[in-house]
Amino acid sequence: MANSTHHKTDNNTQTWGVLGSYQERKKTRAKWQIRLTIKLTITLKRGGCLGVTKKENISEDYFGINPKGLVPALVHDGRVIIESNDILVYLEQQFPNPGFRDVTDDSQVEIDEWLRQSGDLHIPAIKTFQYFKINAAALEKSKEEEALYWKLQKDPDLRAFHGKHSGGKSFTREDADGASVLLNDIFGKIDGALSDSDWIVADTYTLADISWGPSVTTVLSGGFDFSPYPNVERWYAAICARPQFDKAVLEWRKNAQWEKA
Repeated sequence: MANSTHHKTDNNTQTWGVLGSYQERKKTRAKWQIRLTIKLTITLKRGGCLGVTKKENISEDYFGINPKGLVPALVHDGRVIIESNDILVYLEQQFPNPGFRDVTDDSQVEIDEWLRQSGDLHIPAIKTFQYFKINAAALEKSKEEEALYWKLQKDPDLRAFHGKHSGGKSFTREDADGASVLLNDIFGKIDGALSDSDWIVADTYTLADISWGPSVTTVLSGGFDFSPYPNVERWYAAICARPQFDKAVLEWRKNAQWEKA
């Protein structure tokens, strides 16, 4: 990992969250997931803050922390965790009170499956839908930023994804339609899981809800239609009524720079 001025400790806490700037807000459900979990568990005393709308994550220093150049990333006691759902699991392990996996062994497997699907669908469904609707235009890179990004980015999936809106290109309706098929499929499954339950797994608020709640927030802002999924709508209303979600996700979204434009 490259050396970075972000790597410091404060009173030996050795707890760092590279979560994006608190001044420049980017609409990203991964960061919302982690902000929400931190609101529910701990407060990070020291953090490296990035202005992602200023492309501050496109730097050799940050790619030294997260080789994919994505936010969030967490550095804690010298360990680096870069995938949002892995960060959720890690925070739960390190700071178990309050707990968000207090369920049976069978339900633990269910939580892990919902987290896996959240990660697997991030690029082909959630990210593609949102970039077609909003993000591609809002986060357009300069020629210099594009050149640096292609120099630093080695992940083939992200190179393929961002290649669709670089050099004047943009995502197509066909891309958005494909993403919508995937979104309708997964939200149909979530709707089914909520048919006789208030929460996705074991009728209790777990990491599955923490992972998927911000995804709904993200695609709602792009105009995704949830009317076919009344159980998801009911569940999301309950999520929004939670003070931590309101503070960590909804209030943050209201401060998004492009929503003020």
